[in-house]
Amino acid sequence: MDFSDKELIYLRRAFLDTERYVRRRQYKGYDPYDVLLSPFPFRKLGKWPPILAIQLFKRNPLNLRSLFRVPKQWNPKALGLFLHGYSLLPKSKENRERCEWLFKKLMELKTSHTYGLAWGYPFPWASPEKYLPAWSPTSVVSGFIAQGLDAWYRTYGDPRATEALNDICRFMTEALHHTELEDGGYAISYSTVQPDFCYNASLLAAETYARTYAHTGQDELRQMAIRALDTVLGRQKSDGSWNYSENLETGKQRVQIDFHQGFVLDSILCIADCCDYHTEKVESALSEGFEFYRVKQFTQKGRALWRLPGDYPLDVHQQAQGMITAVREHRYNANRRAYAMAKLSTLCALENLYSGRGFWYYRKHKYFTDRTSYMRWGNAWMFLAMAEVMRGAEKD
Repeated sequence: MDFSDKELIYLRRAFLDTERYVRRRQYKGYDPYDVLLSPFPFRKLGKWPPILAIQLFKRNPLNLRSLFRVPKQWNPKALGLFLHGYSLLPKSKENRERCEWLFKKLMELKTSHTYGLAWGYPFPWASPEKYLPAWSPTSVVSGFIAQGLDAWYRTYGDPRATEALNDICRFMTEALHHTELEDGGYAISYSTVQPDFCYNASLLAAETYARTYAHTGQDELRQMAIRALDTVLGRQKSDGSWNYSENLETGKQRVQIDFHQGFVLDSILCIADCCDYHTEKVESALSEGFEFYRVKQFTQKGRALWRLPGDYPLDVHQQAQGMITAVREHRYNANRRAYAMAKLSTLCALENLYSGRGFWYYRKHKYFTDRTSYMRWGNAWMFLAMAEVMRGAEKD
């Protein structure tokens, strides 16, 4: 990527400062959704108080977590993102040791009493649809950790990574719900709690199958990955976008256009590559999907728009995902428009969301900035995004 020398120096400095910041804290911190770790009995007040508490703490620019005695924690998903990021850096003794530390910590934090190997968030999570206890294993948390394990294996060749990938596949096959849809489609659930069809969650499970197939050649994993992929491809809208999820009973889709579009595109890229599945439908979906993402969800200056049709806030996770997806699209298709988007979205992040002190602000609203430092949502995602961008810049 054609960063100027000054821009590249600033990017590398921000990355090194972020790396020092998170390492000094041993990768432990707050999360936007962690308020239910407070000893305050939100759940005893009924269904809605926990949901409202999460939304209040997530949206409040004043961080009240210490007041409510919410502890800083290791988040397995964040550790998986850090493992992924370190694995993209040039090989070194220090980076290898940090990957080793992260892998061991992930093994300590795995969810017990489930098939295979899996992880969940370290806090309870409540929504109108369901309540998930702390550490309840999901396809999303486990899927992002699988990405980190795959990257670690590709860089350092540690066989424990592929053993873990096999065990994650066992969890996804035996513990998650696999639903045969009326139209012949196939969906893999978000969690073990109930059958559902969240598009990016189903694809993350499929992506894990595909990554594992690439190392082991187990054809049944490839077949499940392709079936789940074809099902989501069939849900793409005429403008190139995807909705968020689908009610299995009614077929009604939930409209939510945000960073999950990037997740879907990344999973399609991965499954197509790992399974050598480059059909015309796949390539068309990628082309149309990325153009929607680039043109409709980002400004010409690289700023991520909030959940469409919303404009603000500028969200650190949304911005990081744009950087990641653009780099991967450029690497896969040599797409010059993706190349430009990766650079612009990176510079926008540095200008608007970087604290200058090693951590990343949560959100920039139209009239104020929420400067809360979240370990997973902000620092881990930006760590991975910057690692992807720097690797892309060095290869170009």
